[in-house]
Amino acid sequence: MGAIYTQRVEEEQIQQLGWVQDRLAEAGRRALLVRHLRLTLLQNRYDPPEHGGPVLIAGPLKISVDGGFHVEHDDGRTADFHDADQVAAYVTSSVS
Repeated sequence: MGAIYTQRVEEEQIQQLGWVQDRLAEAGRRALLVRHLRLTLLQNRYDPPEHGGPVLIAGPLKISVDGGFHVEHDDGRTADFHDADQVAAYVTSSVS
């Protein structure tokens, strides 16, 4: 996968998570958009940065995008959705 392709996919994921974040804000819920980047620093060796993909954090829930919206609870339960409105409604009802 090329760097330009990876960047474009990540930008689309950020845009989709932004839609969920906006809907949560309208419902009075705060969510933090986080971009994961892992750097490995070893002497005399270069490892390129590894992208973990953006994640939206709303209380104990992590929301990611990969073909659809994936919601993960801190206790391991998961749920999958295809629409930002459905995700926002689920998160709003799950986070008290």
